[in-house]
Amino acid sequence: MFKIGLDLGYGYVKGVNEAGKEVLFPSLVCEGHDRRLSELFGGASGSLRDNIHLVVSDGDSREIFVGDLAKQEGGLISFTLNENKTTHPSTKDLLTAAGFLLFPDTYTPVHLVTGLPLNQYLRGKDEFKHMLSKINVSVRHKNEQISKRINFAHTTIFPQAAGAVYHAIWDERSKYFIKGSYLGLIDIGFKTTDFITFLVEDKLTLINNLSGTINTGISVVQSAISKKFTDKVGSNLDVPALMRLIENGRIWFDGSEISFVKEIEAAKQDVAKHIQNNLKSVWGENIRYFHTVFLAGGGAAMLGHAFSGMHANVVTVKNPQFANAKGFLKVAEAEGRRAATS
Repeated sequence: MFKIGLDLGYGYVKGVNEAGKEVLFPSLVCEGHDRRLSELFGGASGSLRDNIHLVVSDGDSREIFVGDLAKQEGGLISFTLNENKTTHPSTKDLLTAAGFLLFPDTYTPVHLVTGLPLNQYLRGKDEFKHMLSKINVSVRHKNEQISKRINFAHTTIFPQAAGAVYHAIWDERSKYFIKGSYLGLIDIGFKTTDFITFLVEDKLTLINNLSGTINTGISVVQSAISKKFTDKVGSNLDVPALMRLIENGRIWFDGSEISFVKEIEAAKQDVAKHIQNNLKSVWGENIRYFHTVFLAGGGAAMLGHAFSGMHANVVTVKNPQFANAKGFLKVAEAEGRRAATS
């Protein structure tokens, strides 16, 4: 079976397949429409990832914009912060788009490994797995001669953060397998921050009471800066403009450039402090037995500098935004090897 690791985040979808292809796009979906005027000015040029204009057939036929194209063309759009991914209609569209980009060109059975935040995983993994098993749609790109059938022959649901741990230590297991020590990982996402703790023995043992989910992530920075902008200029920002402002630190508005560099840094520090305070209340004195605290997720690059003082050995994993997706792919590969030898 063709293997895919997919991290269906609230802010971004991250995926990688066994052929080494990676995809990353904002978790934004809106209804598609005709883009002939945009195409006159090169709006349909670039990679498929930048122009995810899909025609989806799942009984009815409909057009959708996904990712950066939804951000550019979608008007009043917003990130989906609904906690239950299983029941939200955007979830299937994001899965379909990721599948379209990651599936092989010719039909092959696919093993998908994906995840849920720890608190959702404990109570909702079976419902999520059932929903994935029901996906069976035909999808084609509006401007390219490419069509695919999206369904999953086999699915595995894994806790987020646990997937990132696999990615963090896989190639250096001897370095981190110090018996009697703990490994912690903080996965800073868009809506939530997962943290997970393993005791290192002959294998990694998950410590439930030192693992969990904090309902804080990068979206809090967005909300804070959106409010700061409104307070300063008396106008609201749409999602695309807000994303650009946080990325650049500045925005052109009413004939001049306005800097929000200090406000953005203050918001980042507030979020990092909130996460650390929650972790201190859970990890407590146990952190003194940790060998390493890993940072992963899209928020690791943005907030990582604020975590350096919480432990003697804080390590941002390589390519932190893809840590779960790459870890999930390793899970798929391990399951494939076990199936081959059984």
